Amino acid sequence: MEIICPRVIFLITLLISFLINSSCSDDEVPRVGIIGAGIGGTSAAFFLQQLFGGKVKIDIFEKQHVGGRLAAVKVGEEEFNAGGTIIHPANLYMLNFTEMLGLKRDTNPEAGRLGLYDGNEIVFSTSAYSPITLAKLFWRYGMDIYNIRSWVQENILNCMTRLYKFQATGHAFSTVEDLLNAMCPHLVQYGKTSIKELLKKDGFSDRFIEEFVMGALRVNYGQTTSVHGLVGSVSMAGVEPGLWNVVGGNQKVPQGLLGKSGANLIRGKVTSVSLSSDGSPPVYQIDYLPQKSSKNGDDLESKEYDIVILATPFYKALSDISFVDFQTSIDPVDNDFHLTVATFMQGLPNASYFNVDSLDDLPSTILTTKENIFFNSLTKMKPVNDKSKPSEKPVYRMFTNHVPNVDELKQLVPEWSDLRVVNWMAYPEYSSTVNLPSFTLHDQMYHINAIEMAASAMEMSVVGAKNVALLAYYRYFGHYDKIDEMLSGETATDRSDL
Repeated sequence: MEIICPRVIFLITLLISFLINSSCSDDEVPRVGIIGAGIGGTSAAFFLQQLFGGKVKIDIFEKQHVGGRLAAVKVGEEEFNAGGTIIHPANLYMLNFTEMLGLKRDTNPEAGRLGLYDGNEIVFSTSAYSPITLAKLFWRYGMDIYNIRSWVQENILNCMTRLYKFQATGHAFSTVEDLLNAMCPHLVQYGKTSIKELLKKDGFSDRFIEEFVMGALRVNYGQTTSVHGLVGSVSMAGVEPGLWNVVGGNQKVPQGLLGKSGANLIRGKVTSVSLSSDGSPPVYQIDYLPQKSSKNGDDLESKEYDIVILATPFYKALSDISFVDFQTSIDPVDNDFHLTVATFMQGLPNASYFNVDSLDDLPSTILTTKENIFFNSLTKMKPVNDKSKPSEKPVYRMFTNHVPNVDELKQLVPEWSDLRVVNWMAYPEYSSTVNLPSFTLHDQMYHINAIEMAASAMEMSVVGAKNVALLAYYRYFGHYDKIDEMLSGETATDRSDL
């Protein structure tokens, strides 16, 4: 895959910004209100600061902690990643951010052996020796294990490379579907069939799909091979070699971006967005309760903005922000969100539950391959502080789709010295087909998290943030030639026959 140097991407972005800003009045300072200080909101603030050349006032509203779904939890004396955990080596934005912020990368975040559990036994496990692992993979899955890497490269990673190119040159798109079409036309088609049917059509075996692909989806999204092909493809990229995370916790990236953006952090809960003026451009009012306000709402405060960006999931039954005085209704994405529960247990797992003789025979990461198994995965965790010395009391993380009861916990870890349960609405509930929403909710009001209907991942959030920043920037100055422009040049293989 052709790799673009991240520095080149940002240099091109800065050049475009300079050329357009050079013709703008010094008095034009847009006011931007961003709701949510996760990776999407903080990266949007960073990109806007670059594009406007510093001539922008940005507020970011956050009711909890900076980082959003990127968070660490303390278990015993160490901290562990509780939200988004792993990053792909081809994720150029996240690579560039860590380099720019001077953060270290842990390139071996989940060391040890991998196993697949079908409810009765470990049906497959890797070895500490690569040649043995390779032999075992080919013995059980044949050429599927080789073909999936080239399949992911051709159908996902090459499309990401194309995306980085057109975002570097400033192209922006109004809808998620338009963005995917610009990347590779077949990606839209992937959203119209399940990953199971897609891979079967491309010649992958039932065993590989039911075990390997199912295990990847269970750990990455808590869901099954019935999800649409686009998110299923991204999930398969998430089990490739070379994955990494940030030493000290992935939340250090949005924390660093907040500082680099120069944005003003407002700790409080946004209650409503209203249309103060429907002129051109419009003016919005954000009402919010400061973090230390009383519960009766007497301390409600308001601020006005030219641009509003929702960097938080605006989905059915999930968002409690009201939209006031709009001539047309502002409706959330009509899709449910998926509950993920991460339970951290400091103790030793029960080897006999998995029908192995001893803990030495138990893989350090276990993925489940059946929907009726009560847990999705069990992983021996590394602290975020990158200690090389193993802990005397290991910490295991169990992913489930519900809050586990004590009996379920004791089946896997009979005794523990510390336990933490973190549950959050992690990503959309995916079906075999997807309706791709728009990034634009109203004139100069945007929803970064619309991109999660295609696939939820850290890099996808940054992609959505960059696209929204470009949309807001061009529309503010009336430069529409870079929006929804038909792109020419190299395209991926057309998969419209799917």
